[in-house]
Amino acid sequence: MGSVTGAKPAKALSPVLCVDLDGTLIRGNVLWECVLVLLRTKPTTLLLLPFWLLSGRASLKRKVAARVHLNPASLLYRQSVVDLLRGEKANGRRIVLTTAADRESAEAIANYLGVFDEVHATDGQVNLKGKNKAAFLVKQYAETGFEYVGDSAADVEVWRRASGAYVVGSESRARQAAAVTTLKITIVEPRASARTWVNALRGHHWAKNLLLFLPLALSHNLSVEPILRTIIGFVLYGFCASGLYILNDLLDLHSDREHPWKKERPFAAGDISIPEGLLASFILLSGALGTGFFLDAQFGLALLGYAALTMLYSLYLKKIALLDVFVLSSFYSFRILAGALISATPLSQWFLAFSLFFFLSLAMAKRYSELFHASDLIEAGKSGRGYRSGDREVLLALGVGSSFSAVVIFSLYIHSQDVRVLYSSPEFLIFLCPIVLYWLSRTWLLAHRGELKEDPVTLAIRDRVSYVVALASGAVIAASMMNMNW
Repeated sequence: MGSVTGAKPAKALSPVLCVDLDGTLIRGNVLWECVLVLLRTKPTTLLLLPFWLLSGRASLKRKVAARVHLNPASLLYRQSVVDLLRGEKANGRRIVLTTAADRESAEAIANYLGVFDEVHATDGQVNLKGKNKAAFLVKQYAETGFEYVGDSAADVEVWRRASGAYVVGSESRARQAAAVTTLKITIVEPRASARTWVNALRGHHWAKNLLLFLPLALSHNLSVEPILRTIIGFVLYGFCASGLYILNDLLDLHSDREHPWKKERPFAAGDISIPEGLLASFILLSGALGTGFFLDAQFGLALLGYAALTMLYSLYLKKIALLDVFVLSSFYSFRILAGALISATPLSQWFLAFSLFFFLSLAMAKRYSELFHASDLIEAGKSGRGYRSGDREVLLALGVGSSFSAVVIFSLYIHSQDVRVLYSSPEFLIFLCPIVLYWLSRTWLLAHRGELKEDPVTLAIRDRVSYVVALASGAVIAASMMNMNW
């Protein structure tokens, strides 16, 4: 169960400092980190997990570790704990990694950090956790005794047999440890706040779901029932999208940790655990899809199609250069289509074509910005995308071209018969063309300067110029609805 990794003589009778791994040394759990790697690389293997679990948790961990190469550098270490261990090591203290994680993963992490004298871990037969860990450490260090660094409720049994406790977590956990042994140090870790969960759910991205109301707005339909149905659809689409955002962030967890700004996302930063994220994603997706089909079968199919395409994008399509941006742009069109279905509002083919090119330009701007800010990751092949740094110029040309294509199509759309039926003075709508082109051109200018660090639609929510553009567009639309003689 144990293995030595560069053991050194310890001080006589000095208590060995034993350190837990999951939740203590790292902000996370090695098994769940491996499960995410399997989900990303071999998703069908996950179907075997329940059968592996029948042989026990130790066997499950061994089988998962055998199929996953987990890079220790990709894990999120608690710097306060690492500093504590290095300080104790410098004072001649014997440091031992004692974990319920599989031995193969534990040894890789110990070698990476270079601070441990020994490693004891789950060996495929005995799950080294709770009472099993306590009994093992009492027997292993009967002569010197041991102190223990841990974080979970299962560690209370270990602290009960230890001569001292170092607690990582909450004050309540520290009180539990103090009740059974001598409390040495408490490293308090704050729990995820409501704001953290809003960020994880991408609450600010719910603004994109306002596109569901666009078919009603374009048809000037102010009937109560379609509006109420669209409001419900807006909420369901938000739940579905949030569940998918969580799943996508979990799949991108390891690459996000090396990204300049994505490393601040709640899952990449370790503010929310992987199991919590998977559970939240399942609840949101199942609730949204189930209610969506109950509300309207066609809307439910649109929601299911969006979810399925998003999953394919997260697992495979985002790795294929150019195809990824086409799929990414289609997510916006899905929202417009879903709004049309749930409100039973027909859509102009001209407007659908406009939206495809408009959002394709924004998707390319987003990817261009990522290439601009994460060139080191791209060169190292760790970006999770199929691009090279030199591809920025191609995206720039295609994206700007899509902007002009969208405006040309929009100019044709406003001269269609459908528009003339809805507007008293449709001639004014031509002024929307330079307004839209200005906003798209400015977005690309910001991306080219390296000032676009988020989704362009999300940026518009915080951008004053975008609000001025929206007011100008509103004024043009209002004028086009008035009956004026030229």
